[in-house]
Order: sequence, then C-alpha cells, then structure tokens
Amino acid sequence: MSRILFYILVIFILALIVYFLREKLGNKTKPFFGFLLVFFIALSVFFEFKNTQKSYLRNDIIVAFNQGKNILCKDINVSNTYFNYEFGTESFISKDNNESLKSLIIDIKDCRLNDE
Repeated sequence: MSRILFYILVIFILALIVYFLREKLGNKTKPFFGFLLVFFIALSVFFEFKNTQKSYLRNDIIVAFNQGKNILCKDINVSNTYFNYEFGTESFISKDNNESLKSLIIDIKDCRLNDE
C-alpha cells in the first residue's frame, strides 16, 4: 500500500512540475513530459505486477513447506523434516538432525515448487 502512495506522490509531483512550468516549457517539451508521465505509470504498474507475482509464489512455497511437501532449492530437496523457515530472513535453515546439510542456509529466492 505504501508503494502505491509513493507512486501517486511522484505522479502528482510530475504533474505539478508540468503545470507550473507550462508557459516556460513550450509546446515541444509538453509531449515529452506527458510521455514521461505515461512511461512512469506503466513502469510502476509493471513493477507492482511482478512483485505481486513473486509474493504469491513465495506464499505458495511457504504453504507447501508447512504442509510437509518437498521444495526444490538449488538442487536440494527441502522439507520441514530437515529445515526450518525463518520469516525474518526469508530463508530455509537446516536443522541439527541432518549432519550432511548442517548449517546450510538457502534463500527462498532460490526455491521453486517441486512438480512431484
């Protein structure tokens, strides 16, 4: 929500700049600022869309992990039997009961849902 307010604030500032400088800008630069405004709006919508998709994917991975399903991270099968999920760092940390993966930390960005 705060990002949306930030985008609205930037768009409002750009609109104010164009409004107050409309006489000094002339007819040739007005379309440029209009294009810049439309480009910024399109870029912010694209950025929000991508972030929303990543957020849904991370939530799906966390739900699958909590349900005991295997998740594939860096060619390692991660499950709640041998790993814990840390919300603060958004990473999987190996438990002490697995000697071969001891002290392993895997970022959730490197994970995807296992198709099996």
